Amino acid sequence: MGTRPKQYASTFVARAVRLCDESGRPITEVARDLGVEYGTLYGWMRKAGKTKRHAASPPSAPSAGAPQTPEAMRAEIERLQRKLKETEKQLEFAKKAAAFFAQQGE
Repeated sequence: MGTRPKQYASTFVARAVRLCDESGRPITEVARDLGVEYGTLYGWMRKAGKTKRHAASPPSAPSAGAPQTPEAMRAEIERLQRKLKETEKQLEFAKKAAAFFAQQGE
């Protein structure tokens, strides 16, 4: 007897696709964070028509609108560091909330 593929709720799939698309993070990274196989998330992204945006761009190609002066780069780094800290706080809160609700369901 073979094992059946894991079934995911449609709301989870939609949220995973939205997270991957809106975060701009690589599919492999989002899949790892969500505990989903890369191929599974990639399939959901492909089905949603969102895979082209996640294709690797040449490393030498500058981002559109990227700051060009050292001062602008420093300011952008500081802004991104603040955003990262806030995102990490939100992630930690979400993890604690998920653990709490998981315990409530037992």
